[in-house]
Amino acid sequence: MAEVGAPGHCRVLVQPDPEALARFTAATTTLIIQEAVARRGAALVGLPGGETPRRFLELLAEQSEVDWARVVLLPADERVVPPADPRSNEGMIRRCLLERIAGPGPRLLSWEAGSGLGAAELCANFRGLLLNLDSGGAPAMDLCLLGMGQDGHTASLFPGREYDQGSLALDSTSPAGEPRLSLGPAALRAARRLALLLAGPEKSETLVRVAEGPYDPISLPAQLAARRPQGAEVWCDGAAAAMLTGG
Repeated sequence: MAEVGAPGHCRVLVQPDPEALARFTAATTTLIIQEAVARRGAALVGLPGGETPRRFLELLAEQSEVDWARVVLLPADERVVPPADPRSNEGMIRRCLLERIAGPGPRLLSWEAGSGLGAAELCANFRGLLLNLDSGGAPAMDLCLLGMGQDGHTASLFPGREYDQGSLALDSTSPAGEPRLSLGPAALRAARRLALLLAGPEKSETLVRVAEGPYDPISLPAQLAARRPQGAEVWCDGAAAAMLTGG
């Protein structure tokens, strides 16, 4: 594993290929969960959508040393579709992780996107679930894993909009006009550890802009995660890291 220094508070950890990245992510997530359970008796983990996490989730399901009954999982963002829809992040988490775990599984905090409610009401309900996890306010995820698009979006925070910094969860709209649900900046800031998970050469130019370029989170919302004041990480393969200054 190589480490690339990036300005600001972004630590980039590079694996040689997508399979190595998936294995690193599964092993590191397992360790973070174990440490949280040992320290506090429970762990809270936010998971990304998209294609990159699928293999990692399959490997994570094989980690028999995880006390899944003490773990709460949540999708970092969601489309307003039922879990059976192929585009559903919750559905992907269920298929790739939950349905493969032997024995008691984790609790999955659902956006209830297939309930028929509108995006604003779904977000309000999800904010309530988050607040119920921690009476002190924003729950601190032990790990929040996020993806990143070529346009610099992360979760469902898209370019061209200034997001409320105090929001735990918010409704958004993709560039194609699709309603979305997303963790907000306050939830991302509160995470004890946060990492962007990405692979492939198509992400390399955007990663340079996000990790090393001027801070412009309206144009590059992924900077809300990667350049948060308390630090963040990027877990990526060599192809994604190829254009970084230290790569």
